[in-house]
Amino acid sequence: MRFKNAFLAGILLTGVLTGCTGTNPQTEAPSEEVKETEVSTRIFVDSAGREVEVPTEIKSIIPSGDMAQMFIWPLAADKLATVSRTLTDDQKYYLGNATDGLSETGNLYKTGSELNIEEVASVNPDIIIDFGEPKDTIVEDLDNLQELLGIPCVFIEGNLHDTASSYRMLGDLLGEKEKAEQLAQFVEEVVETTEKTLSEDNKKTVVVLNGSDGLGCITKGTYFDEIWSLMMNNVAVTDESQMYAATGIDLEQLANWDPEYIFFYNSADPETLVDSAAWSQLSAVRNGKYYSIPSGPYSFVSPPSINRYLGMIYIAKTVYPDLFDWDLKEKVTEFYKLFYNYDLNDADYEKVMSSVS
Repeated sequence: MRFKNAFLAGILLTGVLTGCTGTNPQTEAPSEEVKETEVSTRIFVDSAGREVEVPTEIKSIIPSGDMAQMFIWPLAADKLATVSRTLTDDQKYYLGNATDGLSETGNLYKTGSELNIEEVASVNPDIIIDFGEPKDTIVEDLDNLQELLGIPCVFIEGNLHDTASSYRMLGDLLGEKEKAEQLAQFVEEVVETTEKTLSEDNKKTVVVLNGSDGLGCITKGTYFDEIWSLMMNNVAVTDESQMYAATGIDLEQLANWDPEYIFFYNSADPETLVDSAAWSQLSAVRNGKYYSIPSGPYSFVSPPSINRYLGMIYIAKTVYPDLFDWDLKEKVTEFYKLFYNYDLNDADYEKVMSSVS
């Protein structure tokens, strides 16, 4: 992990802490208010097993990146001290303007979008929350970040099967157990219903594509593949795979896999892509089994955060309409209310489901 101008950040942080001292401990006794602030902490054990001293009442949070921001949003959008990136106008349509004016602090783990240490130090939040897959260096990374900034840093695991317990953990951390339990139960119902309904025998084959040419591929076994391997048989197996991004392929490779279904996300309009002789030879194209993943405020599958449960519901009713009893509109509307605090009307629903993500 690399920090932007870490040495400068250390200098800035020293200045911030020195400037906040306010009293000379040799000449003035701390006030009762200061004493209360000093003792108002507790030990929180995060998903990496780290014991972190955190404020008892957390009022300001910096998300470690896009996935963490999405995870935190349903419980504590009003407590975000910064955003990983500024919301677009399309995203604000669903999420509102609460984060207007907040600075961007980037992503702890993302090429080209590193965490802005100077900005984090200047904001001086109560806590930094990381969410996602546990990297091999997660303990070292967060310990180093915490030592550098003097700000508690916690990790909450975000694999597909962990998110229900992750919300219970976040609810405990933030004092929002009741709402967190609602989120956890929604996630559990989606995962458990899927696992009971599908087996390896009834899963359809799929390849998942993105990019302007549609030839970026989510390969089997990668982090982005979690929902696809649960719900379908992802036949995209390559010698070299990008764990957290699409792997480039060509049409010959796609034709060799020749899946029953193709899904596109973050790409050009599929109708434009498949309108060629090369694409028309694919079984999925010939049979009309190619789809663009819906989007709004985020793609239903990317980045792989809480939105993936929307993706699971969509895939279930698109590929296996007779196996799942879910009412697609009802479940999507319920998700938007719980996770985005947005009342999805009929026009909104049609817009979301027909969008090209």
